[in-house]
Amino acid sequence: LATVATGRFRLRRSQAGGVPALTAVDPRLARKSRQALAKTDPIVELFTSLFGPYPFGEVGAIVDSASFIGYALETQTRPVYDQPPDSVLIAHELAHQWVGNSVSLSTWPEIWLNEGFATWAEWRWQQQAGGATTAERFAEEFATPASEERFWNPPPAAVPGPQKLFTESVYTRGAMTLEALRQQVGDGVFYAILRRWAAEHAYANVTTADFIALAEDQSGQQ
Repeated sequence: LATVATGRFRLRRSQAGGVPALTAVDPRLARKSRQALAKTDPIVELFTSLFGPYPFGEVGAIVDSASFIGYALETQTRPVYDQPPDSVLIAHELAHQWVGNSVSLSTWPEIWLNEGFATWAEWRWQQQAGGATTAERFAEEFATPASEERFWNPPPAAVPGPQKLFTESVYTRGAMTLEALRQQVGDGVFYAILRRWAAEHAYANVTTADFIALAEDQSGQQ
């Protein structure tokens, strides 16, 4: 998750959540990007309260005029966006600095440990910003009809092959898994689980079994 971006960028140095920040934006996109990038500071502050200290020495963003790429990527310390992002996308990619970049999966079929966690974190940011709560998002998604095969299959921790590695169930049902856990164990225990997850597995590789073990240890429940 290293990146190199070569071109003419408008650079801005600042602080976000007490961490040095550097943004590099294609000058043509500076105006359209400004409002969302300004949310970096409160997003980092929120995630620091949820996951613990920011795990790297710098934060920021690269916004390039490259919409043909079709996606953003959580490159370490400075996510790259192929067009002006909104704050929800920024939240998703910044969450990956903790879950994905610091705490990294051991095998690709368990990609929900990256994407499910980041999706739940973006839901939490939306709640913080005055949108639907994580519980409301869970209820909305859980109402998806059983006929929606792409939503319900494969299970998020059992992706059967590379062709479905980034399928919808990995993101949304991965986030639902965390929200179901929060509702079962309560906020205090749940946030303690997140902080231990980020601290005890920092700069290391993890499995779903590791997460289950930690959640059971912290909660005292099966």
